[in-house]
Amino acid sequence: MQTGLKFCLSTIALSSLSAVTLADIGALDKYECHDDHETGEYHCHGPEKLAKLGGVIIGADSRFQAWSTDDDLYLFLGFGINAEYNHNWFAATGSYFFMPLVTSIDEENVDFDDTVYQSGFELGVKAGPGVGRYGSKSYLMAGWSVSEITDSGDSANNGELSGYYVGAGFGYNSDTLTFDLAATYRDPSTIKDYLEDLGNFDGDVFAYDVRASLGWRF
Repeated sequence: MQTGLKFCLSTIALSSLSAVTLADIGALDKYECHDDHETGEYHCHGPEKLAKLGGVIIGADSRFQAWSTDDDLYLFLGFGINAEYNHNWFAATGSYFFMPLVTSIDEENVDFDDTVYQSGFELGVKAGPGVGRYGSKSYLMAGWSVSEITDSGDSANNGELSGYYVGAGFGYNSDTLTFDLAATYRDPSTIKDYLEDLGNFDGDVFAYDVRASLGWRF
């Protein structure tokens, strides 16, 4: 009887010890990190690149913006300079962009109107899994854009644009570099006003942009 009781007590004690040990270790996520059982502090057991929760990204992109109307398609193609601060799932972003007006595209060439271009700034946010971490990421994005249309050949065609944008993107963060591909829908209200001021335009405008970016993680 005593032997059986001792065996049961030993089994219970061993099971309790195992439970505590397992709880302390916890289930590691894909970054080899977890919340400590006692302190609740998130910490990592793997390499530093997996443990990094976020930081600063400085980079550049190639982008185009299109305005589609009932009768025409206006296309701007250029570049952006970007800055981002991210942490885990979230990021705050800012960019300056410059895009000349495209006049024609064929299999070999893209022709620009050297006198007409759009330039401006954007401020926005991103949210999604992996935004600030090592590896793949996907996210939703939103923000506000302010820009100017400049026609150096005829200042009467100059105009100011502003409005919201919403979109989505995906990419990959390595140790030191980050790659993103994103698309956004643009608020068409001031674009429509600008086109109406230029001449006999009365219709709907669908505006969007696509960008591919490369950045350096710090």
